[in-house]
Amino acid sequence: MKRVLLTVNPGLIEGKRFQTVRSMVTGLHDKCDLFLLPISEYDFKKNRVNAYRRVAHGKFERYGWIKPEADVWIVYTDGHWIDHEELGFKHRRDFLNAQINMHENAEQRGKIKQLINTAEAERHCLKSWFCELDAQKWGVIPTFKFSNWSEVHDFLKREKKIVAKPNWGGGGEGVRKLESEEDLNNFREQVSEKEQSLQLDYCFQPLVSGPEKRLWYVNGECVGGRKVFGRHTPWSEHRNDRRTITYFAPKSKEFTQDLEKANKLCKKSGLTIGSIDFIGNDINEINGAGTTFMQYDGMTVITDARKPLIDFLIAAVTE
Repeated sequence: MKRVLLTVNPGLIEGKRFQTVRSMVTGLHDKCDLFLLPISEYDFKKNRVNAYRRVAHGKFERYGWIKPEADVWIVYTDGHWIDHEELGFKHRRDFLNAQINMHENAEQRGKIKQLINTAEAERHCLKSWFCELDAQKWGVIPTFKFSNWSEVHDFLKREKKIVAKPNWGGGGEGVRKLESEEDLNNFREQVSEKEQSLQLDYCFQPLVSGPEKRLWYVNGECVGGRKVFGRHTPWSEHRNDRRTITYFAPKSKEFTQDLEKANKLCKKSGLTIGSIDFIGNDINEINGAGTTFMQYDGMTVITDARKPLIDFLIAAVTE
C-alpha cells in the first residue's frame, strides 16, 4: 500500500461534518496507508507534522509526529482562517508561505512523489496571480496590485466602484467594496491597524455584476458546475430571491464559452483539484485547497461532484 498524507481542516479531527473531505477519507481509508494532518499542527522549525488515523465510527485518534514523507500528499486545506499569531507568525502571509514551502521542499527533495495540488498551483490560487495575466486574453476580471494609496485613489476615481480583496482568503472574508473617499479612508485605517501591507496583502478589481458561476475541476477536466442568482456579498444582506441551479450544459452557448475560458486557465494554472469561479462572464478567482465539491440550495443538494474527485484520488493512491 502507498503511504498517503492528507492535510485537513482541524475541524474534521474534532468531529465536524465536512462532507467532501469525509468522503475523501472514506474512499481512501482502505486503499492506502493514510495519515490525516491538521493544517494547524505543522511544525515548520522541525520539519514535521502531527498525524492522525481514522478509527471506528468516523472518528480519529492521534498517531504522533512524523516527517512529511510519502508516496502521495493531498493538501485539502490552506488554513486561511487560522490565528497565525498563535502559531508564531506576525503576518498571515508568512504562515501561508511556510506551509507552501514545506510542501514544495518535500517534493523537490524526493520525499513526496506526488503532491496534489502542487505548490505552484496553490500559488496561482492567490488573487494576486491574476495581476500577472492579460485579462482579455484569459477572460479574468482585470486585477491590480498597488504600491501606494494614491494609486488606489486613482483607480477608484476611474472605476467609481471597486473591490479590495485579500490576496489570500476565502468565503468573502475581508473583501471590501469601495465607492467613496470615506470608504477608502476607512479601509486604509483597517489595513494600518492590522499591520498589513497594501502591496503584499491586497489586490483590487473593478466591481462587476452578474450571477456567480463555479466550475469544478479534477485532473484538468470540468466535472460539474453551479450558478447562483441573487448571490450574497460581503457588503449586502441575504436576499430572498437568491437561488442556485446546476450549471453544466454542454449545448448552452453561455456554458460552452465559460468552459473554454476555464479550461484554458485551469491548464495554465496547473490546478489538479479545485474550482474556477465567474461573476457574470468573467473569471473572478481560482480555488484550490479546501474547495467543497457540493452545492446546496437551502437544504436541497443541487449538485454533487464528489464522485469524480474520489475516483481520481483512489486512482492516484493505487496505481
